[in-house]
Amino acid sequence: MEDRMPAVTRSRALLVAIPVFSVWGWGCGPPAEVPKPVDPAETSAAAAEPQDDSTPFFGPREITVLEELAPLMTNVFGREVLSLEGDWTYIVDQLQIGDASPLLRGGVGEDEVAKSGELLEYAFDPARTLRVPGDWNSQDPGLFWYRGVVWYRTEFDYQLPEAKRAYLYFGGGNFAKDVYLNGKLIARHRGGFTPFNSEVTEYLEPGLNRLVVKVNSLSEPTDVPTEYNDWLNYGGLTREVLLVEVPRTFVREYSVQLSPERDAIEGWVQLDGPDAGQGATLRIEELGIEEALDTGDDGRATFRVPARPGLWAPGSPTRYAVSIESGEDRVGEPIGFRSIETRGEDILLNGEPVFLRGISTHEESVLHPGRAYGPEDAAAIIGLVEELNGNFLRLAHYPHNEHMVRAADEAGVLLWVEMPVYHNIRFSNEDTLAQAKRQYSEMITRDRNRAAVILWSLANETPGTPARNRFLDALATHVRAEDDTRLITAALIGFDGMQEVGKYIGTELAAEKSVIADLLTSDPDPVTIVIDDPLGETVDVIGYNEYLGWYMAPFIAEGLRDNGLEVDEAEVRERILASLPLFRIATKFGKPLIISEFGAGARQGRRGGPVAIWSEDYQARVYVRQLEFLEKSESIRGISPWILKDFRAPYRLNVPVQDYWNRKGLVSETGEKKLAFGVLSDHYADRAAR
Repeated sequence: MEDRMPAVTRSRALLVAIPVFSVWGWGCGPPAEVPKPVDPAETSAAAAEPQDDSTPFFGPREITVLEELAPLMTNVFGREVLSLEGDWTYIVDQLQIGDASPLLRGGVGEDEVAKSGELLEYAFDPARTLRVPGDWNSQDPGLFWYRGVVWYRTEFDYQLPEAKRAYLYFGGGNFAKDVYLNGKLIARHRGGFTPFNSEVTEYLEPGLNRLVVKVNSLSEPTDVPTEYNDWLNYGGLTREVLLVEVPRTFVREYSVQLSPERDAIEGWVQLDGPDAGQGATLRIEELGIEEALDTGDDGRATFRVPARPGLWAPGSPTRYAVSIESGEDRVGEPIGFRSIETRGEDILLNGEPVFLRGISTHEESVLHPGRAYGPEDAAAIIGLVEELNGNFLRLAHYPHNEHMVRAADEAGVLLWVEMPVYHNIRFSNEDTLAQAKRQYSEMITRDRNRAAVILWSLANETPGTPARNRFLDALATHVRAEDDTRLITAALIGFDGMQEVGKYIGTELAAEKSVIADLLTSDPDPVTIVIDDPLGETVDVIGYNEYLGWYMAPFIAEGLRDNGLEVDEAEVRERILASLPLFRIATKFGKPLIISEFGAGARQGRRGGPVAIWSEDYQARVYVRQLEFLEKSESIRGISPWILKDFRAPYRLNVPVQDYWNRKGLVSETGEKKLAFGVLSDHYADRAAR
């Protein structure tokens, strides 16, 4: 792949040769790794050598790459911004020639306009637009299944005041982005769900400015996430694009937290600019705090101020107006203060045990087709959590937009946020680990001051290989170094359960022992599913995905048939549901356990009785039996069933029922509630009243 994309690296006025483009191999995605910069002298020498007949028609050209990404700023919504949302023109570039063909001269990003009589084989059509923020899949029917490159373009008028700096800020865009301002390539970012910003002070023009963004929704095998995942790969500029204006020296980042002892406000401030040593002031007027902070030459100050604020919690999400000032800059926002820790198998919120009454959700809107991206989308999701009598939301399987996190913070909903280290990524690849660390740092920088966020999740359903263990151990170390004020978790896969339950069901059905019983406890009644994934040593809280009553049935039935017992899947599924009250789940680690997924698929409106899979009745029955079972497992400190809303999933090929949707939602894709919604809501109401 590396011979089909332009190289991008940090340097001012650095000339980088785009490698040879072959007309016989059009390429299907960006390189997994950015190539090293090519020495211009070597490029010139190579050009002087005689060319043979194998030289492709489309040869190398040079491209100037200006900047690497600037350090990410905290609380962009608390600053002076110009929103660039609205209708952007676009060009679909299926063959990815937009920055490689000589017929396009400098490439689409340079945004040239052909003069009369000139041949230039690209142009943006003003009548053809996509809304930003938004995904292209739900806006253009012709792009619904499209995976590849789309070029976006917009214009804006702006005059940068003297003694000010400007940054372009992208809340997210899937997946790889090349950003051109006024024809110059200024930044590149990989990753679909975390923000980035680039300083553009030197590249803005007085008056009209032209912004072009190349978005490639294809990820590579070495990316995070990897190529294929069990959700629709929505492409585009799916989150806000902002022009942020700040003073020459400004408050770039800050962390304001409650001390573990709950008797002080502590944290740090980072200034950016030529006068970074000028100091800052922390103000929390409701607590009587006005603290002068001494920043050194590096612009950093730490603080600890005695205080006993009212504590943030579900039901009473107390927040305080916090501001930080330095010179001409002032940035502020409401911040809640709470503590989160574990003690044995308990999760302690503000020193008291808490049970997490949750649900999982993908970042799909319940108000319109496609990605959720705005405050209205977030409010609708929070409203459903409240209807469920919940206090906890698992944001799967990637960082969701900032509006979602802020809405939960305001409403008092606890959050599990996740990095898309999903299934079997390239755990032995150092570049993959570096990408995961960078994306996690971007997420933490954005969300570190949200009291709602209590769990950083490392991964979902990953194989227990030595390479996986090393990768996630290293990622956990990185996360703790970035932010040690929260707990770390991961969602483990539930095949431990298949072994235990398979043996029990086989015995019940008069079969011989058919599966390994390494983890089987000495007392087979009740059957105890023991979680023994070595990742349990790394995390603070163990997440566990189990699908008793759904996915486990076909695997167990196959195992029993392999061992001589003629059973069908439906018979096994029924026996599992009937036996669920006899099952328990425990871990070998003495840590809190969250059942991060369970559920069953149902098409809204489909009825058929409690044994008919894909019906609302069967889904509701699974919820009833699962909740009875989980109530009896003493280690469990929370659940987040799968999932709040039906979501797009190209893996789901049962067209009459699924039609490329994962149907495990408690509400349909259009927001209609299924029977299981009421089952869970009633259970949580009872649980909350205890």
